[in-house]
Amino acid sequence: MKIYQTCNGPCPYLPAGEWTTNVFYAERITGNTYENLLENGWRRSGCSFYYNTCLQCQSCIPLRVDINRFCPNRSQKRTLNRNHDITIERIPAAFHAQDYALYKHYCLSRYDQSPTKDEYNHFLVQSPLATEIMRYWDGMNLIAAAWIDILPHSISSVYCAYDPVCAQRAPGILSILHQIELCRELQKLWLYLGFYVQESPRMRYKKNFNPCQTLINREWRSP
Repeated sequence: MKIYQTCNGPCPYLPAGEWTTNVFYAERITGNTYENLLENGWRRSGCSFYYNTCLQCQSCIPLRVDINRFCPNRSQKRTLNRNHDITIERIPAAFHAQDYALYKHYCLSRYDQSPTKDEYNHFLVQSPLATEIMRYWDGMNLIAAAWIDILPHSISSVYCAYDPVCAQRAPGILSILHQIELCRELQKLWLYLGFYVQESPRMRYKKNFNPCQTLINREWRSP
């Protein structure tokens, strides 16, 4: 296995700085191996696994939710109540036109970008692990989809996309709450939520899922 250092361009979370990573590629990897990588601050995008190595910046902090101790706050309970009519299904990750259409619509609205089918497949469909899609339906309308990795002792949240028209439902929050429920159903200990970035308004919400732990100086700590 070869690990490369790459420069990925501007930081995706903060207005200044370059995003650099150590990265390796694997078409197949065990759940236990990826869980060990997650515990040490690695993440994956498609079949690429990366570890942030940005110079003079440690803003991206890995975060995971303690499933056995988690208790929703008032706002999260309101989100669940507001979405009592939503139905959820889980399917193996594969290309489906409606998932791609939802993802593309989300990216256009949020980032003014229009990902191609190949870009979508490389990011969310191709996976060296057991990956699933959690779909959220309002009747016959697909309003959100979340891609998750099912691991031996945890679930790793890969990405969530939703219909911007339904933003008032807080589908991103709803998705995490249902991922926590799934962790409990499958008797998992942790839900990995990727990076918490205090300086990024759109990333701060992750620390509201308490109790949680953050990886600081290679040690998982509770706030």
